[in-house]
Amino acid sequence: MRFTLICLLVCFCAASAVSDEPLLQPNDRIAILGGTFVERMQTSGDFEAELQCRRPEWKLSFRNIGWSGDDVHGIGRKRFDGPEDGFQRILRDVETANPTVVLVTYGFSEASDGKPAVDRFGPGLKRLLEELEKQKRRVILLTPVAMPGFRVPGYDQWISECGSIIDRIGNERKIPVVSAGWVPTKRELTHDRLLPNTNGYAKYAAAIADTLVGGKGCETPDSHDYTTLKQLISRKDQLFFYRYRPQNETYLFLFRKHEQGNNAVEIPQFDPLIQTADEAIWQAAGS
Repeated sequence: MRFTLICLLVCFCAASAVSDEPLLQPNDRIAILGGTFVERMQTSGDFEAELQCRRPEWKLSFRNIGWSGDDVHGIGRKRFDGPEDGFQRILRDVETANPTVVLVTYGFSEASDGKPAVDRFGPGLKRLLEELEKQKRRVILLTPVAMPGFRVPGYDQWISECGSIIDRIGNERKIPVVSAGWVPTKRELTHDRLLPNTNGYAKYAAAIADTLVGGKGCETPDSHDYTTLKQLISRKDQLFFYRYRPQNETYLFLFRKHEQGNNAVEIPQFDPLIQTADEAIWQAAGS
């Protein structure tokens, strides 16, 4: 009996230790997937800077594949075809980013669109996760944060419902779910209160950083070195944006590619530039 109790205690402690480990790992390449909330992270670099500062030796690479107005069905990414084309674009964008782990950050648009969109959210999220599993990606689910600028009737209920759906599906599929527990203040929001500003994204990152990477944050976020780090991150994000989302896609890849499709060979040439930008970020984060 005593031996059994000891074994149970050992197993319990081991399980607790595992659960306390950060969700990200050294050398991970992280694709941040979502809608407007994710895409606007690129404007300042604060989100990634917090995580890089905590683990510069991990050499993490971040690829922002947010798309304004997007939802879990890819509606914002569709071009000239129907919604299914948008969903397939999500999967292609993930493949372009080639991540080891995907941070899935949906639920924001669904909550702002009300009950019909929320009702479709669960099945859509399950479908997306099934496809990501086929790509052999690790997945981390992030629950949405309420933005006080929305005036949709029942918005608080719908944002809470989206969070509950994510929790339930994450539990069913054994996928980690991260909730920020961050309530933005007025000084952490854009003027319309629909999105975080640079302070808000920094606070949001700090709220989830312990779970994602652990470690300690940058102690001098207003320093010249930290400003340089954010500038390097923004530059890298811009390069990757050109890589996965060139402005002249119609001429490069679609129905007018007979005119300039020969230039499509230049798009992968962004890859070494992005790699160099990552290396500069790691150096700046560790300085």
